[in-house]
Amino acid sequence: MANITEIVRCPSSHGPLKLDHAEGRFVSSNGTAYSFDDNIARFLTPVAANDGNRSTRAFYDEGGWAKDADGLYEDTKRFVDTRPASLRFTRACMSRLQKYFNKGGQYLLDAGSGPIAHKELQGYGDKFAKRVCLDLSIPALREARRKLGDRGIYLQGDLTNLPIQSDVIDAVMSFHVIYQLPPDLQAAAFRELWRVLKPGGVAVIVYWWAEPKLAWRVERVANALLGKREQETDQTRQTESASVPDHNPLSFEWFSAQDWPFKYKLDVYRVVPNSFLKSSIPDDWRGAAFLGLLMTFQKVAPRYCGKHGLMPAIVVRKSHPSEPSRYIEASVRNR
Repeated sequence: MANITEIVRCPSSHGPLKLDHAEGRFVSSNGTAYSFDDNIARFLTPVAANDGNRSTRAFYDEGGWAKDADGLYEDTKRFVDTRPASLRFTRACMSRLQKYFNKGGQYLLDAGSGPIAHKELQGYGDKFAKRVCLDLSIPALREARRKLGDRGIYLQGDLTNLPIQSDVIDAVMSFHVIYQLPPDLQAAAFRELWRVLKPGGVAVIVYWWAEPKLAWRVERVANALLGKREQETDQTRQTESASVPDHNPLSFEWFSAQDWPFKYKLDVYRVVPNSFLKSSIPDDWRGAAFLGLLMTFQKVAPRYCGKHGLMPAIVVRKSHPSEPSRYIEASVRNR
């Protein structure tokens, strides 16, 4: 863990931190201390009643990353269609985005890493010296540490106030996280991910648009061709659960209207939700064929699918200081 002091900073003062190994804590110049226990740096206070992310923290701390007898996480059981045809499609969506991380580097920030629940996502870090796993949940970080060991750096922190210095991260991935934040904090999270990037670095952020037109059109086509299936029984259990993550998606119009300090392009993670897979896709050759055509469509028209589908992959790049004019122009063109 010798590299951790090179990249962390105090969330309150934004100054450097010193690691006191004997006391098991980080200390800032203003005297603020943060626990460093089991190789996990803890920059969050316990969940409070006024915590805007209280529901999400409670879900993942109270069992969201618990495993069943088959080794499936509770989060995966609730929110991922694990039938073979659907799961192959979801895994292909994950694998397609690895191309943005093939350059490698010193640090990959996995912002909202969870326990790195899918092997396809674990491969994103293969060409980086260290994977910086940041999450709200200590159980998630312990599980990520079990998988990565010394190849990881583990931070419990706030996505809107990252405990990471500016310009130190080679690449960022943040999948299915920002839309769980309160709406008024989401823009700050995008800016924080850009802030920590090195010039020339790339961030891939999987988001969720509110009311995308392409998702319901695909569902109509699928229902017409394949017939509508009954919802899985575990969805009823999910709906009735008292503890679920927050879900606050905003629209593409909101995103494109922001005065971002970065340029970006739209790619696509997936145009439809897991609820569509469960309700509309049979687990047979017909479902597999339909999802194969859908994947081809996503590959052929990634920007269109990223703008009008449900789950875009927003690709952010940080310009070098010598590129300010082109940087601004690219940001405006993407609106």
